[in-house]
Amino acid sequence: MNGWAKFFLLLVCCVFTLILFPQYDQAGLKFMGMLFLFWTCTIMLFSIIGNILALYKFETLNRLFGIAFLAGFIASLLLYFPLVGNETPYTRLQNKQWPTEENIKEGVKRLTFNFDFVRRNAKRQENFVNQKIQDAKTLKKQAEALDIIVSPAEDQEENKK
Repeated sequence: MNGWAKFFLLLVCCVFTLILFPQYDQAGLKFMGMLFLFWTCTIMLFSIIGNILALYKFETLNRLFGIAFLAGFIASLLLYFPLVGNETPYTRLQNKQWPTEENIKEGVKRLTFNFDFVRRNAKRQENFVNQKIQDAKTLKKQAEALDIIVSPAEDQEENKK
């Protein structure tokens, strides 16, 4: 297994963890980013060292390294990924709280981007945020109220001159 395959395996493990255990907050995302960075650097370092020592010639040793990386990915994700309530996926699995179909749907929903913009029902002559346009009478009353508030300040400026 080369470095690209290990990197892809790391990416798949991280995405599956985010989907199966969607009860994370910002600390979970920061942890996932740092873990991804750590394992990427580790993969690069071991790939360089392996190429220098020509370990790619030994197929069984390569497979053992691949299995060790997979075990390391999964162990670090399950043992240390912080969930809400100071839990980890390992403690949830230990307490027989398996991921349910609702968890998977929520996890997929958290990882997808919603392309359904609010602008789809807006008309061209109105603004694009779907705000309710006030009628002219209400706007005129508000303008008069603002003029009343501003007018004493103008009178004070004229008195100062």
